[in-house]
Amino acid sequence: MGIRKRESGFSVVEMIMVLCLLAFMTAVGGYGFWQLMPRYRLNGAVQSIVSDFQLARMKAIGQNCSYRIRILPGENQYFLEKESSTETTRWPGVPEGIIRKFSASNTPYYYPGVELETSSNHPVFSPRGTVVGTTVVLKNSSGQRKITLSSLGRVKVQEG
Repeated sequence: MGIRKRESGFSVVEMIMVLCLLAFMTAVGGYGFWQLMPRYRLNGAVQSIVSDFQLARMKAIGQNCSYRIRILPGENQYFLEKESSTETTRWPGVPEGIIRKFSASNTPYYYPGVELETSSNHPVFSPRGTVVGTTVVLKNSSGQRKITLSSLGRVKVQEG
């Protein structure tokens, strides 16, 4: 009869305890993550609109013509539009670039649950960098953000 060597490794009970602990931690962490998603989506939508306001202002100054952002709250979308010098109407309604739709999953502007609540008007950026001021309200289940655009092109974001 020889000396029996002790086998190294984990027992089945130890493995089950570790797996249960990992499952519990994943469940708690996953729940917390899903609770934060609406806030991240709202902040992403706000950043998109703010950056497009700045883009429209820079294009108006750089190309020496007026640009506007046409905001359509009922359709949850907006787009950048260049002033027409040849058309009979000043704003032909032709988007420059892609249409920013919050509800279309095939665009980089997809923010499910975020709604364009109101917009006082469509901001028009002049070649001098000034703008007709506007206020845009975005909301979802985590709250709402009010984006105010001053006549000098300054953007202010407020909660509530």
